Amino acid sequence: MKDKIRETLAFEDLTTEEKEKRHILGRLYGPIADVINPTRNGRKYSEQLWENVFNNPIMQEKIKNGVCFGELGHPEDRTEIDMSKVAVCMPEAPKKDKEGHLIGYFDILDTPNGRILKTLCDYGSTLGISSRGTGDLYTDDDGEEAVDPETYDCECFDIVLVPAVESARLTFTEGLNKNKTMKQALTESLESANDEERKVMKEALDSLNIKLDSNSEMSEDIVSETPKQTEDETKEAVDDGSEELIKSLQEALSEKSQLEERVNTLQKQVAVSDAKVTKLEEDLEKSKSTIIRLTSLAKNSRESAKKVSTLEEELKVKNQTIDKLTKEKEELEANSTKEPTVITESLENKDVTIKELNENLESSKAHEKELQDLNESLEKKLTDSTKLVEELNDKVTEVTKIKEGYKKLSNDVVSRYIELRAKNIGVKPEDIKGRLNKRYSLNDIDNVCESLMAYELNASKLPYNIDRKVKVKINQPERVQSPNDDDYVDDTLASVAGLI
Repeated sequence: MKDKIRETLAFEDLTTEEKEKRHILGRLYGPIADVINPTRNGRKYSEQLWENVFNNPIMQEKIKNGVCFGELGHPEDRTEIDMSKVAVCMPEAPKKDKEGHLIGYFDILDTPNGRILKTLCDYGSTLGISSRGTGDLYTDDDGEEAVDPETYDCECFDIVLVPAVESARLTFTEGLNKNKTMKQALTESLESANDEERKVMKEALDSLNIKLDSNSEMSEDIVSETPKQTEDETKEAVDDGSEELIKSLQEALSEKSQLEERVNTLQKQVAVSDAKVTKLEEDLEKSKSTIIRLTSLAKNSRESAKKVSTLEEELKVKNQTIDKLTKEKEELEANSTKEPTVITESLENKDVTIKELNENLESSKAHEKELQDLNESLEKKLTDSTKLVEELNDKVTEVTKIKEGYKKLSNDVVSRYIELRAKNIGVKPEDIKGRLNKRYSLNDIDNVCESLMAYELNASKLPYNIDRKVKVKINQPERVQSPNDDDYVDDTLASVAGLI
């Protein structure tokens, strides 16, 4: 796989002289984006989107001039690049492989954050890559959330611990240095840096949730391995079942990590569902506004109908008048031989009156045609609006059901987690739940369990004997969080999922 990626990129390794001249510490290469599968948070980035990004004149200018930089970790409060925190540079545009991935490579620069990145790579960490940018979201033909190719503005690609695209993990081209631990190498890098560089490096380590104090184990923070027993812990454990208990606890810790990942996935899915519900609610509000406008139009139409009815009554009266005048005309024509001059003038006056009445009749017919067209248009719009409202209501109901399902599944996972922790420390689940508030998180559960375990530990120090056969000390790995643009789940979303 790695050989195929290198063939796709067709780049050559840097010589030692070139590295020293250009201040390059090494290279990372691999998939940086997926044009087929959505990201972990359910968003699609299409092939057209990435074509637009790398055909953009600004992006081409950055690559041409060697300033397509990236940082170590996603910043939370900005989208633009901070030159003091640069770690890598993309020397050329990526290429697409047959599996739908964009394949690219990055030079690790000799900067404070670049040296941290080089240390992590020497240790053996396989780091991820994630894009940083802004754009509008829309629902595609498959009903999935996608980023609009026309509005997406890509700023750069950053090195992260957990990338939004699961396959976006990069390979380091240099050999691995196993002579030092990561903690030792990072500490030496910090000690050799000046005050300004040390400040930048500490900020980068904090953003990656990497601690260098004496209580931290760096290997566990980065590669998430299962904690191993130290020699002291092995000496404390007795032979009557301790190994099986430790193995059981290690399996429990592994299952805990899987449960936490599942909870995070559910939280992201709930967040996506909430966004879709919000969009549907906005569409529903627009439809309601349309119905209100159409109702007003219908009211005006009814008023027009009343006016037409009045005109029809007037027309009826005028028709009767016309019939009467026509009859009088006929009588006058019959008596025309007796009074020719008077009759002629009378006939002329009657003809003028009849002409005016006919004009009024034609005007009334025109109003009737206009009313008919207006009624037909109104009926069509009312039918379309009613159908649209029904479709939107159906979608809102469906998304609401999905959301409730996610919430129930999240609650089941948390209950399972409590039962597992209770079993591990030898208490009942009710003992843990009784110490929790109404709104609690996984950290709160862990704190209660640690409190119960501390209670048991203190009981062993009492002046009377309590039979305790096994002494076990477990180091649990701190959970790594990567607060980047595509992966971060804030407290509000966790609250929606019922986890806090």
